Amino acid sequence: MTVDAPFEITLCAAPATAPAAGATKVHGAISATQERILSPVGVYVQHYLRRLESNDADDQSDHLKVHADHTAAEAAKAISNLDLSEEEDEEESEDLLMTDPKEWKQQDHYAVLGLSKLRYRATLDDVIKSHRKKVLRHHPDKKAAQGHLNDDGFFKCIQKAFEILSDFTKRRQWDSVDPAIPDDIPSGKKKADFYEVFGPVFAREARFSSVQPVPELGDESTAREEVERFYEFWYSFDSWRSFEYLDKEDATGGGNRDDKRYNDAKNRKERATRKKEDIQRLRTL
Repeated sequence: MTVDAPFEITLCAAPATAPAAGATKVHGAISATQERILSPVGVYVQHYLRRLESNDADDQSDHLKVHADHTAAEAAKAISNLDLSEEEDEEESEDLLMTDPKEWKQQDHYAVLGLSKLRYRATLDDVIKSHRKKVLRHHPDKKAAQGHLNDDGFFKCIQKAFEILSDFTKRRQWDSVDPAIPDDIPSGKKKADFYEVFGPVFAREARFSSVQPVPELGDESTAREEVERFYEFWYSFDSWRSFEYLDKEDATGGGNRDDKRYNDAKNRKERATRKKEDIQRLRTL
């Protein structure tokens, strides 16, 4: 397929501080154009062409599904390069395997991918590798070959967990409300070592800091300058934590525009309330 398409470059206006036209200097010219043959190939091109054929070119709702299916197919090709018997693989409990994909907001995305021990410390490579291993183990085609027809519930949970944890924004929204990590603040009334009690708490809260690295609590031998830097940092703590993940959605999927506006306004109000409460919690700490 050969397509002649115009290629335009729009240059932004010169800044107000730029010198006058006569004082500008040309450092180089655009090189001569050359002809190149571009071949549209790949799963996403095929997906685009299918949408055109179905007169549904504006619909991108299934883009994530295409991406997930493509990832699953690529993972299947890598089966010979993965050892599914590695010791670090987490055990899959019966309750975990029975997770309802329709209740995906309540599922533990890290546990589904076998990353419940690492959680927010897991890297993107950890997420991708764990996803591939889970796909190989629970792909519907493999289940069907074993005689388990229509057994794709947990596979859907895996795909949803990967969608959340591989997306920077969605993962932050999940990490912000991860129920497996406590939010409680020690009272300080019990007799215990100050550093042993509060050190892990500050380390836990540091994951929400927009500024990295975060000063550690230290110990009794920490220099005064570092102590002052620590308190100065936390008094002006800038947290990226948000609460969109807890937004309530219309379960019926219906409703008119006014209903949606009302729900959006209610969700924004609840987010602001939770953010205010979290700021107060940090002040208490």
